[in-house]
Amino acid sequence: MSQTSAIPDTRLSAELNDFLEQLEGKDSTVNDLVNMIGDRGFGLLILLLALPAALPIPAVGYGTPFGILLITLGAQIALGREAPWVPRKLGTLRVPYKLLSFSIKNARFPLRAVELFIRPRLSGLASHRIFLPGVGVMIMLLAAMMSMPIPLTNTAPSFVIFMLAAGILEEDGLFLLFGLLLAPVAAAIAGAAVYYAFTYGPEAVETILKPEIKQLLGLE
Repeated sequence: MSQTSAIPDTRLSAELNDFLEQLEGKDSTVNDLVNMIGDRGFGLLILLLALPAALPIPAVGYGTPFGILLITLGAQIALGREAPWVPRKLGTLRVPYKLLSFSIKNARFPLRAVELFIRPRLSGLASHRIFLPGVGVMIMLLAAMMSMPIPLTNTAPSFVIFMLAAGILEEDGLFLLFGLLLAPVAAAIAGAAVYYAFTYGPEAVETILKPEIKQLLGLE
């Protein structure tokens, strides 16, 4: 279909494409997503919710409410729940079809980067009763950063959440370890953004910190 042809046809992309087609072009609520995902569980739900904020140009106003929702889902993983449960008020959050479609179609780079490496391996680690709750705690911490209405606190934490969700979905323990190793980097970027925002003002994040990060990464 034209809406999903931009995504490479691999297992992770196939999951996203299939889900997008099931929506039939209609807006949905978080409860609708949970019901449609069914036994695919936490991985696909968290991946879908993190993806819009993980893009270089995240959706405005998305981070705070959905960051709070991701905190609750991370807490459930940490507590050992097998299926996601959404509080009534958060379950009514509206998820526009255009937002999901735009996010999936424009996620070529993160999807391809993830799909180059991800595959089922170390599955015992991916479902370990101590390791997996630790992943849930990390999702909570990153989602808390994502929920802050400050520039640069959304994209990096959301991308790591996206990676962790993909690792859960594909039962890839090695990829989950890699995601956990990247989490401190995302936290450092978010922490620096908070420091600059409170010390020099919110505009300093865009005018000072962002160019410094690009220079450090060799993007300028």
